[in-house]
Amino acid sequence: MKLWERLKGKEFKDVLENSKKYFGHFVVVFVSGRIQAKVGFIASKKVGNAVKRNRAKRLMRESFLKIEDKLLKDRSYVIVAKKSITTVKMQDVLIDLSGILRRECKE
Repeated sequence: MKLWERLKGKEFKDVLENSKKYFGHFVVVFVSGRIQAKVGFIASKKVGNAVKRNRAKRLMRESFLKIEDKLLKDRSYVIVAKKSITTVKMQDVLIDLSGILRRECKE
């Protein structure tokens, strides 16, 4: 069973405008309660060429899937890659993302 759906175009804008930001070393997470149980991943051209952007999105998706069962289902998340994500391994992104989302769940 699929727990999280992907955000569509206009939903990205809605979440980004009406959310709380959490900053990590490799990602920025936007959390909004307006849309429920949806997630989106962004890697802009600032991250690098297409290969680096795709790798960044793969790292973020895989990290998210490993911790999705600990997240609140009444919220939506947009995870944005920082340039520093291009030089790290998946375990580093997982630690960073889980730390950010642990802070978010406490608030």
